Amino acid sequence: MEKQLKDLSALTNYQNRQVILNYYQDEDLLYQRDGFHFSSIQLTETALTFIKSDGIAITIELKTYPHSYINTAFQNYYTLKNNQNVLEIYFP
Repeated sequence: MEKQLKDLSALTNYQNRQVILNYYQDEDLLYQRDGFHFSSIQLTETALTFIKSDGIAITIELKTYPHSYINTAFQNYYTLKNNQNVLEIYFP
């Protein structure tokens, strides 16, 4: 089950841990998977940025995924969507 989120500010509470990013095309075709450790998450009006301990930043433009959800069946599991694509964000 998914519940729509009004904002992604809850993600900024995650620090010093691992994240898995699964990118889907047409909601079913997994075309990219990234997993990495990060130090912190920064959220602005336009982007969600994972800051790694070496200073490298991984940025997700929020205009690309205007709809955000939390998965109520799994802990630490978020979904960003647009009309065709999905980005799953999971904190194991």
